[in-house]
Amino acid sequence: MVSIERQEARRILEYQGSIHTRRCLSCGSGLAREEVSTDELLPLCKCGAALKYDVVHFKEPIPFDVVRESEEEGLRCNLMLICGTSAEVYPCANRPRMARLHSGGLVPGVDVMGRKANVRPIEVNADATPITYENVSDYLTQGKTGEILSRIVEESGAARKQQS
Repeated sequence: MVSIERQEARRILEYQGSIHTRRCLSCGSGLAREEVSTDELLPLCKCGAALKYDVVHFKEPIPFDVVRESEEEGLRCNLMLICGTSAEVYPCANRPRMARLHSGGLVPGVDVMGRKANVRPIEVNADATPITYENVSDYLTQGKTGEILSRIVEESGAARKQQS
C-alpha cells in the first residue's frame, strides 16, 4: 500500500514571475496587485522608483530572492518533480543537480541543514533531458505533462480514499 501524506504548499515560487505581482526596478521589492495603486499611469514603489509587472523577460535575471528561496527549498524537499522542461536553462536547470548532490547521490555523506537529505527527482517530460542522461533523476515518465500530472493527482486521491 502506498502511504500518501498531503502537505499544503507553504509558498509557490514563480521562477519566471507573474502578472499578478509587481516588482520595483530599483530596490527589488515585490508587491501584490492589490497593493499597487491603479490611479497612476506608472505605479511607483515606496522607494519612489517605477514598478513593472513581475515577469522575467528574455535576458533579464531571475530575482535574487526567488533564486535563494528555490535553492533552499530544493535542498529541503524529499520529492522533486521536474516537469515540462529541457533542463538546459540555468540557474533553474541546476536545482535537480544540487538536490541530488546534497542527498548523497553524487557526493555521499553530505549533510544538509543538520540532516541527510533524501530527495527523489522525478521527471515528467515529453523527452529525456540532460538530467536523465546524467542519472540525476530517478525516473522519467514520458508524455504530456498536463495529462500525466492530472493522472497523478487522480490516483493519489484514490489511494488516499483507500487508506481511509
